[in-house]
Amino acid sequence: MAGRRGYAKLKNDFYLNGKVKELRVVCPSAVGAFVFAIAYCSDNLTDGRIPDRDLRYVLGVTDEEINALCKVELLEPDGNSGYVIHDYTEHNSRRDQVEKSRERNAENYRKRRFNRDSTATHRDESELNRTKHKNTRTQEHLPDNKSPNPPTGADADRQPVREPSSDEAAQFRQFWSLYPNHDYPDAAVREFKRVLRRTGTERVNLVALLQGAQMLRDEQRDPRYIPAASKWLHDGGWKNKPKPRARQPDRQASRAQQNQDANAALIARYVQEEIPQIPRKEIPAC
Repeated sequence: MAGRRGYAKLKNDFYLNGKVKELRVVCPSAVGAFVFAIAYCSDNLTDGRIPDRDLRYVLGVTDEEINALCKVELLEPDGNSGYVIHDYTEHNSRRDQVEKSRERNAENYRKRRFNRDSTATHRDESELNRTKHKNTRTQEHLPDNKSPNPPTGADADRQPVREPSSDEAAQFRQFWSLYPNHDYPDAAVREFKRVLRRTGTERVNLVALLQGAQMLRDEQRDPRYIPAASKWLHDGGWKNKPKPRARQPDRQASRAQQNQDANAALIARYVQEEIPQIPRKEIPAC
């Protein structure tokens, strides 16, 4: 059967039609049966034809209603165990018209999607080229009043939050480049889209997500102790307050150095045990 996405049509002056007004007098329920029949034909793209079996057992139209509809000529026997709605195709689309319309819509959708994807690809390539050009600029290429001052202090580890993209895939790439823990990327994509599609009072701004991810990066914690992005997004992690930077542990001696020191201490103890003790000499009293 055809899809349920569509509409049947009735003329605005349907209630003034003489045949309909006659039905309201002789068999009022037949008016509803006639509307059911129109909807059935539109839904199944039958061009106004209804098998007798479907008319009786799918739509539940009674013999009395069928006879009344045939008497006023809103329904006509087709001579093949079925019926035809009178002038159906004059007011409703034929099957071939609906199928052509669907093909046009599908083709337009493919073109729009291709253009959107091509635009996003071109934008990403342009951004990459600008970045490569920016990174290869030397001192003589810079304006006289500009100098390549390197970032210092806390800014050295901070990645600037770029202007949010309007493309959903590009938006996630921006977020993913900032978030420290890259476990479960597929789940992160699904949760990222779900969060951004919130509406009303629960609507979330992309900038808030980017800033939250940057905040986690600035804490410089071990990614193993940072929740996966999908859980962080589900729990509203971007609302958390920033935490102080993780203290960097003092650098410890290597394993080889520790073994060397332990061996040296052990040798020193063995040497101390092997040296004979020199007995004290008794000095006679004068």
